[in-house]
Amino acid sequence: MDIKSIPIIVLCCYVIGELYKLIFSKYKVCLKALPIIMAIIGGILGILIYYTNPEVISDANNVWIALGIGIVSGASSTYTNKIIKQIFKKGEK
Repeated sequence: MDIKSIPIIVLCCYVIGELYKLIFSKYKVCLKALPIIMAIIGGILGILIYYTNPEVISDANNVWIALGIGIVSGASSTYTNKIIKQIFKKGEK
């Protein structure tokens, strides 16, 4: 089982999410849609990886499995951001 694609999707979605937050920081309504947008981008990346290099995406037999892996990986980038914020939180209780 080769799982290199999952961290790649998470990292790409994390970087895209940080850029999105930087661009739309003035609009709080746009920031509420960030988890959904990251899931969609993750799904697109999962399908893209499946069609360009199918052996890299972990045991995806068809495009629907690749889509599911991409959506979950994209959504997990949002939670990765929360984990990083909690680790570097300064003295708040």
